[in-house]
Amino acid sequence: MMSDIDYTRTQLAVFFVILLLAVDSINPVKMFLHVFPQVQPWHIASISIIVIIYVFISELKPILYFTTKVFFHYILSIFFRDVQIVGRDNIPTHGPVIFTSNHANQFIDSLVVMCTCQRTLSYIVAEKSWNRNIIGHLAWAIGAVPVRRAQDSAVAGTGTITLIKEESEMEQEIEEIPVIKVQGNGTCFLSDLNLAD
Repeated sequence: MMSDIDYTRTQLAVFFVILLLAVDSINPVKMFLHVFPQVQPWHIASISIIVIIYVFISELKPILYFTTKVFFHYILSIFFRDVQIVGRDNIPTHGPVIFTSNHANQFIDSLVVMCTCQRTLSYIVAEKSWNRNIIGHLAWAIGAVPVRRAQDSAVAGTGTITLIKEESEMEQEIEEIPVIKVQGNGTCFLSDLNLAD
């Protein structure tokens, strides 16, 4: 079965060949023009250009995803000589799948998964990263979904908070679990915070 991106590439190839044939001296398009003399070569070329633009615009996301995947596959092959994939046969070919990773670098892990997985993936990306110029455009190109994190909307409050470690009798009895007291100095939590913050 042909995937969506293969179907799109086939459409683009067919109409690109039609466009090239419209300007060549010996081709089936010229035979068509000979049979129907009222049709001009630029009519066929114009229709082909319009269809190519339509297909490109209507399938922009899959084309951008495929192009991004090829680009990053090339970039990763420069830095990683060999990537071994274990358990690829455990990934279902149809239906939803969630990939999670405990990553040290938020970009490399996702790129390796994208370049080695046969499925089209969609990522969640922090809204803060989404709003950056290059990273945000790449995230849009691969179909990522922006997510607003709590730490992105954090603002500095009034006052200071001090953590005080207290020695207690209970600590000695419960295998030295420290008791920590949180003390606020000059804080205004009730006026700085609203319900559901």
